[in-house]
Amino acid sequence: MKKLLVVIVCVVTALASWAGDKDEYIQVDWYPLCTDSVGWNIYTGAFVIGWNNTSGIDVSMGRSIDIGWLNVIGAKFKTRYGQRITAGLGIDWRNYKLRNDVRFMQNDDYLSVAPYPDGAQPKSSRVKVFSLTMPVLVRQRLFSTVDIFAGPVVNFNLHASVETIYTLNGEKVKESSSKIHPVPVTVDIMGGMKWKFIGAYVRYSPCHVLQERHAVAFTPFTAGIIMGF
Repeated sequence: MKKLLVVIVCVVTALASWAGDKDEYIQVDWYPLCTDSVGWNIYTGAFVIGWNNTSGIDVSMGRSIDIGWLNVIGAKFKTRYGQRITAGLGIDWRNYKLRNDVRFMQNDDYLSVAPYPDGAQPKSSRVKVFSLTMPVLVRQRLFSTVDIFAGPVVNFNLHASVETIYTLNGEKVKESSSKIHPVPVTVDIMGGMKWKFIGAYVRYSPCHVLQERHAVAFTPFTAGIIMGF
């Protein structure tokens, strides 16, 4: 074992020494790619906070939140005529919270919407979905500080859960599950307008959030604020 460690240390030392001798050949100057110059640039940004509505079920839009970072890391191509094309990888977390008169209820691996038990005092019933996203958005400069943008956002829905909380006969009841079968891949259409670093967006998906054979079918529509884009 000691001989093996000596060999590893010698190899690492030799590689470090070789890399130091070759700095003039392997150094990469990333700075030109981190600007907003014409051509390709490294890009990060576009934080969103929005409010979700749905077709198919009745959610409370004011309490159904969408929080995301559209481009954790990505690339941006800028033309000389005010267009910017951005593409990258991001993350998104969506919450769909029902109004207080109904709840999500799972029975035999199927998630439905149903009334609360008689005498129950509802607190909340929601579905959450976490996604890895791939947005491809085109921006067009209209004025010196005003842009419009639009494009598709592909969502890889990695995790979803349901939780219902209410009080019955003086006792708190919590029903939750992380086995509610989101549709693995969905596509949204996103568009909006920005002024300087802040703007407004809308986002619509024709795809169901959960797999139809395992849950009630519903599709989302989101409106909100975008920053740093």
